[in-house]
Amino acid sequence: MSTAWARADQPLAEYFTQAHDAGAKVLHMVSTVPEAARAAEAGADAVVAQGTEGGGHVGLMGTMVLVPMVARAIAPVPVIAAGGLADGAGLAAALMLGAQGALFGTRFLATTEASIPQAYKQLLVDSDGHNTVVTELPDIANSTVWPGAYARIERNRFYETWAGREGELRYRHVEAAASAWRALEAGDTDNAFLYTGQTAGLIDTIEPAGVIVERIVTDASERLRGTGLTD
Repeated sequence: MSTAWARADQPLAEYFTQAHDAGAKVLHMVSTVPEAARAAEAGADAVVAQGTEGGGHVGLMGTMVLVPMVARAIAPVPVIAAGGLADGAGLAAALMLGAQGALFGTRFLATTEASIPQAYKQLLVDSDGHNTVVTELPDIANSTVWPGAYARIERNRFYETWAGREGELRYRHVEAAASAWRALEAGDTDNAFLYTGQTAGLIDTIEPAGVIVERIVTDASERLRGTGLTD
């Protein structure tokens, strides 16, 4: 069971116990050290430390700093790095920072298996990684603002239309959200909100997920030879 962005009043220990009783492992994603400590104390089997480079909901601290801080704070609970990772170099770096693994998001949107419009996948391939912004606009439109979270999305017409008009968007959120979701279904990448990490700049092809995984592991293993982290 994977969870994230818990409110202060949510009983994480109760949720995690229910998952464990059902035979599931628990991953909890965090963007700060206090959140990581809370998750570890509640019984998470592993904590995902996600830096602000990631797509979708993120905090404001970078992966390079957050991962080692979390790893030190909650040892021996395993830490999984996320945010800004898309290739073997990213996986190797995550392990060197003290993580036991890595979670890749945006990289696997540009796969043959991903159930998103082809235009969205192609946008990731064409991106240089510089055209994303951190904003609350998608959450305001969906009326689901999460505590302490922002959304990293593509800077497109949807963003340009509503940036600086958050008050109006709160009033018109039903109409705006419906329009954005229709745009996504139609493959209209200008008028949908597209969750996109900065790693889009590292994505050059749309491939099967299995091919990507094999290449990432092979590349990371080659980079880590002689460091003591791989045989």
